[in-house]
Amino acid sequence: MMRIGVAGQTYEYNAATTGNAWSNGNSTFGYNGTVTSPFDDTGFNLSWGLLVNPDPFIVGNLVVTNTSNSTQTFFLDVSLPINVALASSLIGGSITGTVTDLNGDGATVSAIGANDAIYRAFTDVAPDFSTGDLAGSLLVGSSASAGAFLSQTIGPDTFGGPIPSQPYGAVTTNIAIRLQFTLTAGDSASFTSLFVVVPAPGALAVAGFGLLAGRRRRRSA
Repeated sequence: MMRIGVAGQTYEYNAATTGNAWSNGNSTFGYNGTVTSPFDDTGFNLSWGLLVNPDPFIVGNLVVTNTSNSTQTFFLDVSLPINVALASSLIGGSITGTVTDLNGDGATVSAIGANDAIYRAFTDVAPDFSTGDLAGSLLVGSSASAGAFLSQTIGPDTFGGPIPSQPYGAVTTNIAIRLQFTLTAGDSASFTSLFVVVPAPGALAVAGFGLLAGRRRRRSA
């Protein structure tokens, strides 16, 4: 699922039915597409390219253009259900971005506030992101500006490196990424971000031992 929020409006899209979707035959799935704001006063254009695996990880490239006449605040959400609940896990994530001026008056992309992150990773998040467990924050208080008809990078930033190696707790329903930022009028920002979750080795060992012990008990019975 994908959501975009701007100017008090929220739009939700199912990437499996909006744009193009395909299976790569190795438990990963790809999605791409483009949507445009249905209202002039929230003007935006959003395009995406996603690679996901419900085991799980999300790799996404999201490009948003502010087609309104004023600086706007955006959030972009991508959430993915997982195949199997994990009792404990290792996690990691990253982001890098670019802001591009399209109208000759310079361009700026920035975090909403000095203590706010452009990238946040979540687990077990509600469909409207009202609840969820924060797993990582990146590009806190960051910004980047580009001159007339130029581009400027923002980031990169990572957590849990080498990805994924940060110990984490249980993950039961889904994983998600939220990007939240301000973008100047008539300009474009693109972000490549990822969030990876794997079972913790200890959890696998305990699960394997439990399975083996169960088999032994059945044999002895």
